[in-house]
Amino acid sequence: MIWNVYLKELKDAFRDRKTIFLSIIIPILFNIGIVFFIDNYIQSDKEGDSISVSINEHTDTEIINWFKGIKQLDINLSDDPLHEVKEGKALIAIDVKEGANQVPDITVYSEPTSSKGSSATDMILGLLSSKKNEQIIEKLGEANVSSSIMEPFTFKQQSVTGEKDTMSKYMISIMAQLVIVLGVLMGGLPASSDLFAGEKERKTMEALMMTPVKRIHILVGKWFTIATLGMISGIFSVLTLVAFVQLFTSNMKEALQLDQHITAFISSLAVGIIVFAFLVSALQMVLSMAANTMKEAQNYVSPVMMVSMIPYFLLIGITPNEFQPYHFIIPFMNIYALIKQLIYGIYDLNSILLVAGSSILFIAITFTIASLMFQKSKWVLGKS
Repeated sequence: MIWNVYLKELKDAFRDRKTIFLSIIIPILFNIGIVFFIDNYIQSDKEGDSISVSINEHTDTEIINWFKGIKQLDINLSDDPLHEVKEGKALIAIDVKEGANQVPDITVYSEPTSSKGSSATDMILGLLSSKKNEQIIEKLGEANVSSSIMEPFTFKQQSVTGEKDTMSKYMISIMAQLVIVLGVLMGGLPASSDLFAGEKERKTMEALMMTPVKRIHILVGKWFTIATLGMISGIFSVLTLVAFVQLFTSNMKEALQLDQHITAFISSLAVGIIVFAFLVSALQMVLSMAANTMKEAQNYVSPVMMVSMIPYFLLIGITPNEFQPYHFIIPFMNIYALIKQLIYGIYDLNSILLVAGSSILFIAITFTIASLMFQKSKWVLGKS
């Protein structure tokens, strides 16, 4: 009987063009748009756009030539460099004054919240540090002192993952989390609002309760329908994401590297999407039953959608190597953590089991609440 209810509700859902639009078309368009944007952002970042830098016009010519040696910088001379930045005519200001003992005193002004400004500032400070060391070595040579005294050791910085395209990997990880989770959330939303609050609003729920079908069977059938739509949307999100990255991008394709782990990637991600879809659908059922109209149900779901984004922002600055077991246990956070881990090519069975186990536990709790609500007429039939 559950199967019959499930098939009926699923057919009705697909007859509604709104369901197809929100569950399939919107995720596809959203994924293509965000992948295209991020890939072009990475490409433009690699190529390096020209960055306007304003320098005090009284600065020594030799120092000006230092900065002109950096190809990405567009050097402009001004009597007030800081004013140029405040007016938006330049991104960075460099003010050079004569300090103690006629030593140049160089001040670099930039806005730390600007990614381009921060990148250019790092280049400028690196250049100044290099020039400073060169002059120190030169003066030591003039004083017949070995330059090795200034370099007691050497050092370098390298990525933990050992990959060249770390930025592309990071960008695709934060993008994948967003599009997959939103795909699942959006996929079941129209059906969840319609199958409970919508039926109460149309006064068809009472006729459904009079059929010789147990309430638990009706509830499970509707639950499976909502979960299925969420899974379909999530799967389409993954397929369009992978297909577009592989076919239409260069930087992100190299960073994703699915050729060697495609089976592990798909199977691990499928587990996460399935349990997450069932958890979300159970939660959406509870909220829809608490509402008397579809509009009211959407008002209840909207704050939940916003709250579900909190773990996403909490994990942005955390690498997969820093993940702890609780990241794979907390609802919603666990799916974000799993997706990020998979994008980085980490396939950990314990993490997958923690995600599945914790999700099943919260699914059981949420579905129990929904089941108890569905047994009471005030939640099923609404206000008379």
